[in-house]
Amino acid sequence: MTTGYHSTRDLRQRFRCSSRTIFRRMKRAENPFPAPCIRHAGSFNLWDVGEIAEWERRERERTHIAA
Repeated sequence: MTTGYHSTRDLRQRFRCSSRTIFRRMKRAENPFPAPCIRHAGSFNLWDVGEIAEWERRERERTHIAA
């Protein structure tokens, strides 16, 4: 069950990147960024909060450098 949404603007601010970067990350082979669950023309796309949190967790694991 969805408890909330992130807009494109929310994600740009959260990850300090452009919307273009977000959509490029969706095409990555390893840990692709989730697609918006609600898609509209322009930047009015909405992403599920839970899917973004799960992607972030996997991304931290993927980029963690063992000491």
